Amino acid sequence: MPAQRDILVALLETTREGPTDYEGLREAVRVTDEAFTAFLGHLIEQRLVGVGEEALEATLEQRLEIAVRAVRAGADMERVSKALGWLEFEEMSAYTFEANGYRVKRRFRFNGEGRRWEIDVLATRKPLVVCAECKHWSNGLGNMTARRIVETHLEKVRVLSENAAILVEKGLLRGWDRAVFVPMAISLQPARNKIYRRIPVVSVFELPSFLNEFQGQMDWIASFPVDLPEAKPRVKQTVLKNKGRKKRKKAT
Repeated sequence: MPAQRDILVALLETTREGPTDYEGLREAVRVTDEAFTAFLGHLIEQRLVGVGEEALEATLEQRLEIAVRAVRAGADMERVSKALGWLEFEEMSAYTFEANGYRVKRRFRFNGEGRRWEIDVLATRKPLVVCAECKHWSNGLGNMTARRIVETHLEKVRVLSENAAILVEKGLLRGWDRAVFVPMAISLQPARNKIYRRIPVVSVFELPSFLNEFQGQMDWIASFPVDLPEAKPRVKQTVLKNKGRKKRKKAT
């Protein structure tokens, strides 16, 4: 419904910097008092909004759910995207992978080919190791800077695949004998170009449906299949205890 959609978007916008007062939220939407009161009460009842002292507040998890519901209700993705902060966008991407059965490491750092690399979201679900680059692009891959970032990300995933032993040693691929490393770019807004250099470019709001389908589309997606080494057994450290005890001197 338009009224619910507008309230969700306004709630997302007014709580971006912190709690908002009831009147401020009410003034941000053009709906009837009855519709506003009823829907806001519904959100509070579902614990999507917290009620503090004379203020309404939303946690990170609540804001992510509000954003998803706003898009489902037909809200403009660009407006919803602008209401989300950078860290919220990255967290929403990680949350979506987790909700789809992936184990997630945020901001995974590793060394390879003489330099330090970082992957925004590393999501693993046997045999897939999805390496996601989260970018707040407004025009998708419409400029050379964005395309260079994607090209660098492809190189980054290749380097990680060639150093897959790092993930094995860290216990992230425990019990795996093979892995397929897949690069992915995630944007807030729907991308005009859905693929570049065989790397899928997916809006965070379209990510759930994409994850349900993309394993069947691996033929056109860039990937790096790797046979994994066995994990090295950890060497137990022997702690030498001092058996000798100093005798206490008797008081004279």
